[in-house]
Amino acid sequence: MPRIKKGKKPRDIGKGTNSLIMRKHKICLKWNDNYKEYLENVGLYGVHQIGYILSDKALVSALVERWKPTTHTFYFPVGEMTITLEDVAMLMGLPIEGEPVCEETRANIIENPDWPTLIEAYLGCEVDEQTFRRRCKTEIRIRWMKENFGTCPEGADDETVKCHARAYMLMLLGSVLFTSRSGDSISVVYLPFLIDLEAKRKYSWGSAVLACMYKELCQACNEPTRQIAGPILLLQLWSWAHFRVGRPQVREGEPEPKLRVQEGEEEERRPVGYLWSGRHEFTKNTARNLVNYRDIMDQLRQEEVYWRPYETHWPDVPAVCTMDENLWMTTSPLIHLQTVETYNPGRVMRQFGKYQEFPPEPTAPIVSFGCIGRHNARSAARRKREDYLDYWRRRREFVIVEERLYDPTRYDAYIRWLKSGAQLHLQSPAQWSVGVTPINKLQYLPTEPITRLVSNKIMEMAENTVEKMNGELADGESMKAYMLDMLRGCSDVLGWIGVNIGANPTFDPLRMEQQENQME
Repeated sequence: MPRIKKGKKPRDIGKGTNSLIMRKHKICLKWNDNYKEYLENVGLYGVHQIGYILSDKALVSALVERWKPTTHTFYFPVGEMTITLEDVAMLMGLPIEGEPVCEETRANIIENPDWPTLIEAYLGCEVDEQTFRRRCKTEIRIRWMKENFGTCPEGADDETVKCHARAYMLMLLGSVLFTSRSGDSISVVYLPFLIDLEAKRKYSWGSAVLACMYKELCQACNEPTRQIAGPILLLQLWSWAHFRVGRPQVREGEPEPKLRVQEGEEEERRPVGYLWSGRHEFTKNTARNLVNYRDIMDQLRQEEVYWRPYETHWPDVPAVCTMDENLWMTTSPLIHLQTVETYNPGRVMRQFGKYQEFPPEPTAPIVSFGCIGRHNARSAARRKREDYLDYWRRRREFVIVEERLYDPTRYDAYIRWLKSGAQLHLQSPAQWSVGVTPINKLQYLPTEPITRLVSNKIMEMAENTVEKMNGELADGESMKAYMLDMLRGCSDVLGWIGVNIGANPTFDPLRMEQQENQME
């Protein structure tokens, strides 16, 4: 878990109506088709295909509230879920196989990088006083990038095209995948990983992006700054793929996006994230707010979740989306620069369509090292990170092997186990009453706490009814019939508000009555 600064407390969870501040930028450099080959080689072409998508601050904030740093999972009423390596590969087309994106692998290219010299050598542009952000020699101003690489010159030679392609990829990395909280600059530390544009998918950008996402989620839910950066696009795409909450609509007159299209003699394939590309728009209404999203997530039922959203898209996505399938369930820690994060696919096996153990088996890195946190790049921390790098090199050894498929009959027992140690609903019924009214017409009134309040009351009535049926009034047949009618009414109302009574023993008399009627 990230440390909390002395004198500061984590922000309240499930309270308030203000969304997080987000740090992301538009790609201000124009695309040139000559870049395509180089982006495909590096493994970033899928991110370019998705394009710019508006941020839904309320949706991201609602998800952050449900993040648990100790497990790296979201807690929903339907169980634990998280962003997995499968999600990163399928949604954004990022490679999972490859060397980690960290200081150790960068040192194999350049031991002690001199950033102005690197920029002049591999971006082909002289550095001036406007290049770097003030007091930070690793962050390039976006304005400087636009002025120098806004458009690739017509008829440019190969070396010039390569320089502009590197600049474009730096913008993708700094504006979409690894955004900082500066707001006006991007990091240059990724430039050494872009030097060799001929090597194909040399680095594991997918695992680096997921490590960065986990770090940002942990910081956002523990720090009072109310900011989040990093791959916010990935978080939104993941949510839209698994839930209908907050999904944007295709603009009127625009065709539905397709993952596979024929363009002349060439076939273009795109990652699943393209389905929510820039052709969409967010409708402006009072329901698109944090309180509403929090309320909807508090009412989630398992049939409303797309547990395996990519199965139908396999034939249409590019090969990079599926080629590393054998690594999706590794338990190796994820590495990004100085960051090391645990990856726990064993807690969300239903997302892979596999049998869910509970409590899940601890991952190998946790057994060996205890809770893995974030470390700086110096002395003992660097030596410690070498252990984590060794785990990544042996990532195939730590892949979970599970042949059994998901067993829905264990769901109720799983939820009972999860509820025993976790808060699955953020809003307490005690905060609301049926008589609550909005302060004004634009305020959204949560329904989940009220629904839970009503369902709890009805369950109480049903249990009291059964207690009386088994007590001193049990001999009166008319009284029994009355009690059965009352129990039947409780069952009906619970069904109307979407509460599944399942095999709850309180309603056994109704089941016995149905069986007797069938026998007659």
